[in-house]
Amino acid sequence: MGQHRGRMVSITDREDDGSRRSPPPPASGPPAWTSWLQIGLSSMLAVLFLVILGKTREQSQLLMKLEQRLQGLENSRALDRTSVLEEQQRAMVGRIQTLEAGAQRLEALEQQQDEWRSALADLQGRAVRRPQRDPDPFPAAPMPSPGPGGRPGQAPADRGEGGGVLRPPPVSTP
Repeated sequence: MGQHRGRMVSITDREDDGSRRSPPPPASGPPAWTSWLQIGLSSMLAVLFLVILGKTREQSQLLMKLEQRLQGLENSRALDRTSVLEEQQRAMVGRIQTLEAGAQRLEALEQQQDEWRSALADLQGRAVRRPQRDPDPFPAAPMPSPGPGGRPGQAPADRGEGGGVLRPPPVSTP
């Protein structure tokens, strides 16, 4: 019997065996190709992200180089402007120094002219005051008139007459 039992197959057993051997019923989830599609899209997005990141870095480096060049150009232009302004300043300083030297010479000439004017005024003042204060100690003798023969005659003071000519007293020296 033990052998028979093993060989005997019941109807219920056959249904069970058939259900086991038959393919499982389709699952209610997405098909298998959709997972491959998701993996492909995710990897493509990752690659695109990396490409965009690389391009962004490349552009930022290019921008930095351009900024450095621009800064260099601005610095060179500023240096050129500074050089031109420095030359103009030097020329202006030279002109100012020339003007200052001319002004100093002019002031010296004006001062000398003022000194000469005051000296001239002093001399003119002395010349006007002198005859009033001191008579000339040596009056000019009149020129002898020619006598009857065309010869000059003697002056009355020389004749010894004392004919009215005043002579100053002799100057005594100590």
